[in-house]
Amino acid sequence: MPGVDVCLCAHTHDRLTQPLHPNGTILIESGCQGAFLGELLLTLEGGLIVAYKHQLTEVAESVEPEPIMQMLVEQGLAPFRERMAQVVGETTVPLDRSTCLEATMDNLLLKSLLESTGAEIAFSNGWRYGAPIPAGPVTLGQLYNIVPMDPVISLVELTGHDIREMLETNLEKTFSGNAYEQAGGYVKRACGITVFFKMENPSGGRIQQLFVNRRPVEPERSYTCAFVTVQGVPQKLGTQRRDTQIHAVASMVSYLHQHSPVHIHLEGTFISV
Repeated sequence: MPGVDVCLCAHTHDRLTQPLHPNGTILIESGCQGAFLGELLLTLEGGLIVAYKHQLTEVAESVEPEPIMQMLVEQGLAPFRERMAQVVGETTVPLDRSTCLEATMDNLLLKSLLESTGAEIAFSNGWRYGAPIPAGPVTLGQLYNIVPMDPVISLVELTGHDIREMLETNLEKTFSGNAYEQAGGYVKRACGITVFFKMENPSGGRIQQLFVNRRPVEPERSYTCAFVTVQGVPQKLGTQRRDTQIHAVASMVSYLHQHSPVHIHLEGTFISV
């Protein structure tokens, strides 16, 4: 876009140690989760940028907190610190959202949705937020890090045709050849299905094979699906949409109590062929 001198980016959560210069625009991005601080110093003459300096600084243990800000943070966290530090389970592997097609953090969430509801399939959005959880004890605060809004779990009946339509739309928003048509985050997270797809195919033609619990999808059959938020399953799709009385965090707590230590791995839900 002509006339833009500086673009401060964030949504993809990437880290740029050196600015990019598309069409002369200074473009920087400074990671996520408060792990880095991006600093851009501009020198202006006559309303024009004649020079700049950029530095990406890791917020490491050696960085001293600003005392007043640290005090405000401590005051804000104090009422919740004891509860959020409660250990609710254990994981044998790190849980994160660093991968595009599926992620261990979301697989924990989705497995808990299936167990809590008895649904055949579970869906959630391809969010990028949520600091990684190291292998070891898992605290309640770390589960709120996965879904900070703690939504109620919903159920909906989707036909095989609905599922295919929803996934084709999501794949187009993720991999569209037109950057202006890309939206959202990573590929929709799912458990209970397997999708073989061609990333480079045009819109509506990416899915090559679709399985539900290892059986070919039946286009007219209705499948009970659990999900969280309308980003999991768009409002326009499905029938008998209803909310359960179970919240996402409580669902994960219950799953961890039943199965700890958990070993959540990538299951090959979406396979690019």
